[in-house]
Parts: sequence; C-alpha cells; structure tokens
Amino acid sequence: MADPVKVLGWGKCSCDGKNDIVEGSTSLSVEEGQEQEALIEGGSAEGRKKAPDKYILTYNRRVGTAAEVQCGYTENAGDVTVTPELTGAICCTLTGCSKHVAVKFDSTDGLVEVTTWKTKGAVNAEGKLTDITFAAKGA
Repeated sequence: MADPVKVLGWGKCSCDGKNDIVEGSTSLSVEEGQEQEALIEGGSAEGRKKAPDKYILTYNRRVGTAAEVQCGYTENAGDVTVTPELTGAICCTLTGCSKHVAVKFDSTDGLVEVTTWKTKGAVNAEGKLTDITFAAKGA
C-alpha cells in the first residue's frame, strides 16, 4: 500500500479570515523560553527551570492606503488561525495572543500591512503548551 501524500507547506492560505495575504509572507517562528538556574554556594547549579516557548505568526497584506490599516499594539487581541488552501495541509491556531500591526513600503509590493501575533506561552498542569494547536485541514 502506498504512503499517503504529505502536504508540507501552507501554500496559499488565509490568516485571521483574510484571504489577500502576500505570497510567501506567512511564517510561524518560535521564541524559546529563557532558562534560569538556581545556584548554590560555589556557583554550581542546583536546579534549572525553563520558561515556556512563545510562538510568533507574521503575515503581510497589500493595502491601497495607510488609512485602511489600524496600526498599533493590542495586548489581548484574541485568537488567530492559519487556514491553508490544500486539504491535508496543517492548520495552526494561536489563542490568547497579543497583536502588532504596522505598515511598510517596498518597490515589489507597494504599501503593505505587517501583522504579528504572539502567544504568551500558556501551559497546563503537565507543562504542555495550550496556546497553540495544529491539525490537518479536512481532518
């Protein structure tokens, strides 16, 4: 029996319900949590604790005028989902995020809204992240 086809990338996708995302601009990155050490006399580490990772989703949208964009930062902006066009590709949902919106201009895309969502690193009692989930589209 042949292995099922794996869809590796998002390709064309929508983010936050917006379908006019600049091709190739959507990315999800991780900001690793900082590690702290508990030191004892003499400077050796007695224990270590690592803060939870935070995830950062960024995408760009072309806009006609800067007036179409509400630039700024919102601490508790809510949730965002990346929905790929292809069935079987991975959907990603970030919950309880902060959101930053800015405008940039370049000769290729013209005026562009840059939107960045960031999770807070929320974890459950077992220490597992609860503010990001992944699922295959159509699953």
